[in-house]
Amino acid sequence: GEHMFSIGDKIVYGSTGVCTILGIGVPDIPGATRECYVLKPSYMANTTVYAPVEKNPVSMRLVLSPDEMQSLIDSLPDIKPFPESKEKTEMHDICRNAVKSADGFMLAKLIKTLHEKKLRIMEQKKAVSSVEKEYFDTAEKIFHGEIATVLGMPMEKVGTYIQARIFPNSVLGQSAAS
Repeated sequence: GEHMFSIGDKIVYGSTGVCTILGIGVPDIPGATRECYVLKPSYMANTTVYAPVEKNPVSMRLVLSPDEMQSLIDSLPDIKPFPESKEKTEMHDICRNAVKSADGFMLAKLIKTLHEKKLRIMEQKKAVSSVEKEYFDTAEKIFHGEIATVLGMPMEKVGTYIQARIFPNSVLGQSAAS
């Protein structure tokens, strides 16, 4: 049948983040009957992911082109955070959906939202909710992995590179830019 992706493609696979497609076929695992993409996550050691080709609820897309990534990064300062919700569960839904979408823009928006919230909470000498911290870390991992892959940048450089752009006026931005 027709496949949306080909062997060698770099894709973003849900919260797993950037993966390379190593193969397409029914995995050699007892009981496996469905055709799968065999994925090698770029930033998880010794992991193979089998992603069903058909009816897969996990979002899957090609990584952005360098131009698309550059314009997303350039738009970061203008991305508006998600509206602040008093309801914990509503915020968690927003987080979950953004991470599940694996969409670069949504991830950037989530990172920005949670980061700004974190700064506000720290000013009040309070702690960030562990659930939100987890979503923040996941969103950052996916987004940074894609940036590193697309722009050919070491993963550890991405954080400062992005912070200088998302928060040009914050302390974080300044320390990163110098």
